[in-house]
Amino acid sequence: MAHHIFVRPAREEDREQFIQWSLKTENNLLDPDVIKYPSTLVWCAFDENGPIVYVPVQQPLFMESLAINPEASPALVAMALKELTQNLVTQAYLRGSGELYFLCRDEATIKFAKKQAWKEQPWRVFKIKVKDLESPQNEQS
Repeated sequence: MAHHIFVRPAREEDREQFIQWSLKTENNLLDPDVIKYPSTLVWCAFDENGPIVYVPVQQPLFMESLAINPEASPALVAMALKELTQNLVTQAYLRGSGELYFLCRDEATIKFAKKQAWKEQPWRVFKIKVKDLESPQNEQS
C-alpha cells in the first residue's frame, strides 16, 4: 500500500506544536518575525498519523537584477538605488511582505547596500526555476 503525504494550511490548533518543533529543529533558521508578516502562510505536511513538517512561507519582495544606464554617474545610480529601495519598502507595507532581498556580486553595489538599510546574510541561497522541473519531452505533451 502506498504511503501518502498531503499538505494543508496550518491550523490554530497546530500553533503550539509548530512552535515547539521549530525550537527543537537543529540548524533551523526560523526568524520569529516571519510568522507575524501578514502575507506569511504556514503549511503542514501530514499523513494518516498527523503532522510531519511545518514550513512558514513568506512572500518577500526580491530585487532580481539591475539595468543601469552606462552613461549615468555613480552618484546618480546611488541616488536611484536609494529611491528604488524606499519604493520597495512602501510596496512591502502595502502587500504585507516583511522583508526585501537581492542577490549581488558587484562590489560597488554591495558597498552602497551596506550604507543603506540592507544587511548582508550569512547563509547560502538555493532556487528552483519552475519551468526547469518539466523535461522538454513533457512540455510537448
